[in-house]
Amino acid sequence: MERDRFRVSQAVRASISDDGLVLLDLDGGRVLASNAIGGHIWQLLEARVTPLEIARQLAASYGIDEERALHDVGAFVSALSTHGLIAEEPAS
Repeated sequence: MERDRFRVSQAVRASISDDGLVLLDLDGGRVLASNAIGGHIWQLLEARVTPLEIARQLAASYGIDEERALHDVGAFVSALSTHGLIAEEPAS
């Protein structure tokens, strides 16, 4: 999953602000929220950045360990995938 890219579901609407991220799942009728870092991750996923690249950017931006960032990004991506908000597109 670290090197895979993800496609955002067309049934998801995102609102990102300085306070964080709010996702509306039109198919599932769910509203999900996250903090500002979640919003940053979402924007990078929309730009088709891999989780590994996202973790590296977060580690550099926030001065945290890259392994910790990769774990947290992986957990966030896994939750989005479980809810059907993103779909994996394996690396070629």
